[in-house]
Amino acid sequence: MKRRNEEFDEEIILDETEDIEDIEADEIIEEKKPKKKKKNKKRKVKSEEPVIIREIDDEEAEEIIRKRREEKDDIIILDDNKETTKKRIKKNKKKNPNRIINIFFIIIVLLIVMVSTDIVLVSKFNKGPFFAIPVKTYDDGGSKEYYGIGYKVIKYKQLQGRRDKAIGTWGLKYNIEPTTVQAIDLAIEFNNNETETYKKYYKQFVRIVGTLKDIDTYNNVIIIGYEDEDGKYTIDVRCNMATDYSYLENLNLGEEITVIGNVTKYSYKTEKSMSRLYLDNVFAEQ
Repeated sequence: MKRRNEEFDEEIILDETEDIEDIEADEIIEEKKPKKKKKNKKRKVKSEEPVIIREIDDEEAEEIIRKRREEKDDIIILDDNKETTKKRIKKNKKKNPNRIINIFFIIIVLLIVMVSTDIVLVSKFNKGPFFAIPVKTYDDGGSKEYYGIGYKVIKYKQLQGRRDKAIGTWGLKYNIEPTTVQAIDLAIEFNNNETETYKKYYKQFVRIVGTLKDIDTYNNVIIIGYEDEDGKYTIDVRCNMATDYSYLENLNLGEEITVIGNVTKYSYKTEKSMSRLYLDNVFAEQ
């Protein structure tokens, strides 16, 4: 038995044993079933960088890699086996010029602080050096040479002689010969121009010949100098001794004495007091 399905334009053949009602029910069920749509599966390639998805030969691949390296890009190459190989070219980080300048500036500041610290401590307070390297030791009791960045320090430590510290450029010479001067000559020089004379002798290693005027065993100090009858040319030299105070017992007041030491300070002459020069690390001989 044949029946025409007008909606689907199909011809349905019914077996002789098949019931018409059953066929109609099957048709209704079949109509209600939605047709499944085939989904096209798409392969998602996640890449933030441009890729090449075609087969290429070795020469072309090298040329692409070279160009992409210049452009600082990523490359994807498909080989003959259809296997994906990813070659990432590391991007050259651009150096921040400001950062380099800041680092250079910090280094310069640190070096300036180090050099300035040693210069101030050695020249003003007779301390240090802390940022210089000892390179030479003299066989004179333990004097040493120190080299820093652009400067040199000589730390004198003679058994009986120079005991101060000198700072200067790398050309600074080791010198243990004192400048010799008579107390009367000092008095004349300071009377004529105190400021210039003090600058001349400040921090100098000197030998002064004068008259022993006073002995202070408690403070381990002696005072030598010169004083004329009119009181015009007068000077005191206060000497802080490097020897033990017991040595002072062998000295005689009013007699000529020779001292060696380093000039550290000067007090200007007033109406009530004469000018006074100060020496440290002094050795005396009478």
